[in-house]
Amino acid sequence: MMKRIPGFRRSIIRPELRSLTGQTGEDVSDLFPISGCFNHTLLAEIGPQGMAGADEFQFEVCSPEWLERELDSYLILPGGPRLITKRFEPKTIEEYVQKRLLHAVGADWASVAAKLGQWSRWEFDNYQD
Repeated sequence: MMKRIPGFRRSIIRPELRSLTGQTGEDVSDLFPISGCFNHTLLAEIGPQGMAGADEFQFEVCSPEWLERELDSYLILPGGPRLITKRFEPKTIEEYVQKRLLHAVGADWASVAAKLGQWSRWEFDNYQD
């Protein structure tokens, strides 16, 4: 068991959302359609709170109708980093991302990115030195 050292505080890395855009950098409020059949790929730039730099995390937001249409063409679809919602509402999606960031703290950036990777694709996934 580790002894607690008086005055020593272990640093905690907290992620911070720097931007949320469409796949090609467009504002998420410019993406259509917002209801019916849709699948939008989003990029979240997320970095350590209070520090410079950010990494990209990608995920899709799709409707149940889009999933249904895809399943008409394919027997199996991978779940992957995909959020499913009936309406594409940028404010609601950003709030969801912010809530996920609250639960993605860690001792280092790699552990934070691994937690973010549970619902998104990190740009350095599978990176080899």
